[in-house]
Amino acid sequence: MTKWEKKPCCCNLPNFVPYYSKNMQEKKKPLILVVNDDGVEAVGIRHLSNVAQEFGRVVVVAPSSGKSGMSHAITFINPLRLRRLYFAPDIEIYKTNGTPADSVKLAVRHLLKDEKIDLVVSGFNQGANTSASVIYSGTVAGAVEGCLSGIPSIAFSVVNYDKTCDFEAAKKTARHLIASVLEHGLPPHVCLNVNIPNIAADKIKGFKITRQANNYWNETIEIRTDLINNPYFWMGGNMAEVDKGRDTDHWAVMHNYISVHPINTDWTNQKMIKELKTWKLTY
Repeated sequence: MTKWEKKPCCCNLPNFVPYYSKNMQEKKKPLILVVNDDGVEAVGIRHLSNVAQEFGRVVVVAPSSGKSGMSHAITFINPLRLRRLYFAPDIEIYKTNGTPADSVKLAVRHLLKDEKIDLVVSGFNQGANTSASVIYSGTVAGAVEGCLSGIPSIAFSVVNYDKTCDFEAAKKTARHLIASVLEHGLPPHVCLNVNIPNIAADKIKGFKITRQANNYWNETIEIRTDLINNPYFWMGGNMAEVDKGRDTDHWAVMHNYISVHPINTDWTNQKMIKELKTWKLTY
């Protein structure tokens, strides 16, 4: 494992002032935790870590292998392992056999338990985390776990599954949002889910503040047999785009906007509480 180099900030987004150069002489460097669900060796987490280093001290804790689709799974039946891969004054890199949510827990409750973590960033994930995929996403879960721990948190995804993915738009997006969250903070129980469209950075139209699209997966399960004729199953499907709203995360990335979707960790449906009270349930 080689050092993930700190690169100079070259963001040219409007009104962007690098937080690192503006504030580092005035106070202690922010401590930024970087996690993902694609594994510690993924290209995306290296790019995000490089950006995070422009703003402060970085600690990376990530799964040793891909954990996509794990959602908010945590490990409590099997033992968790944690191994340090790299150490330097401004960056430390660790891998775990756990999930993205485990990665945050290990950092908050063990590695950095005596320090204040200023920000959690999760990603860069390759693949959209919009619509129903938000629920299944390990990338989003990393940010949600940070939020549950009282830390401002952002999940970043690029709508591109290709190994030759261009991360320039994602890096510019991350610079802008990391600076904004470090400056403004986030309300309690709220984190950000950010999706970047699969186009060149200079083709992006801007940011859209969005809601989660009410789309769902049309799933298929294919039955196959192994070499000794035992059945196994392969899951597939496609997204049913039933929500035609122009204010959704899915619409934004499909129309070349960066989607910024605020997530609330309280899943309570307030309207349904009032409705249930009219049922006069008795026991």
